[in-house]
Amino acid sequence: MKLIVIPPIRAPFSYRSKDEGQFMIKEILKNLERKGQMVGVEYDVDDGWERNTRILARDEEFFTYLSAGFLDRVKQYSEGGKYDAIVSNSSIDPAFFAVKQICKIPISCAMHAAAHMASLIGERFSIIELTDAMAIIDRRKIESYGLGHKLASVRPIGFNDTEVADLNYKYRKEERRNVPECRNVIDAMVAQGIAAIEKERADTLLIGCPAIQLYEDEVREGLDKAGYSEVPLLIEVAAGVEMAKAMVNMKIKQAARAYPSDELKTKPEFR
Repeated sequence: MKLIVIPPIRAPFSYRSKDEGQFMIKEILKNLERKGQMVGVEYDVDDGWERNTRILARDEEFFTYLSAGFLDRVKQYSEGGKYDAIVSNSSIDPAFFAVKQICKIPISCAMHAAAHMASLIGERFSIIELTDAMAIIDRRKIESYGLGHKLASVRPIGFNDTEVADLNYKYRKEERRNVPECRNVIDAMVAQGIAAIEKERADTLLIGCPAIQLYEDEVREGLDKAGYSEVPLLIEVAAGVEMAKAMVNMKIKQAARAYPSDELKTKPEFR
């Protein structure tokens, strides 16, 4: 099985090398390899949409703007015949309905997959996210997936994606837990996770943006120390990969009637 993983945007180092721009998603995938989740799976990582300048915002305007570039990449890979499935690794599932419509092979969107997995194992899940603007996008997407009744909360930690990505790039994985700036991110994630458990009665937690998915192990440790070892912690990219694998193994893809184009042959009588 061969997957292509597409980030919506090159990690915000547009003037660095191609390899450096992919480092976060590659690190997440390497973590999945260490846990045995990538046995029998080959994968490539796309560059993502690129701008000449650094972009700090992660709001509706930004995500709407990047959707066109993301769609182009999905179309390219779905028609290329090289891959069995596509994984979108973004926490906000850009152009979700459009990519489901145009993609000719199975495509898995990370937050969509993680939300459904959380709904299978629990009744109330919360998402740990970076900013308030991203949190409201998450909530709207989850409600459009029909899972709003199971979303207990989306809790932002108040750090910018570019800011955290810079830290992740500057320090190696084994160093980050001892770096004060990285420790602040970890502590904020643990605090928001505990708040979701205690205040919103969340039984399952999701980590949103890939920039903070790199801190899965540290957050797990923090939750365990606080007495919440029974609360599952889901990584959205991991869920996206597992969903793609399942679709390929079951020989299924997104239903044309659910995401129709004008070329749909068997149109229903009403919607």
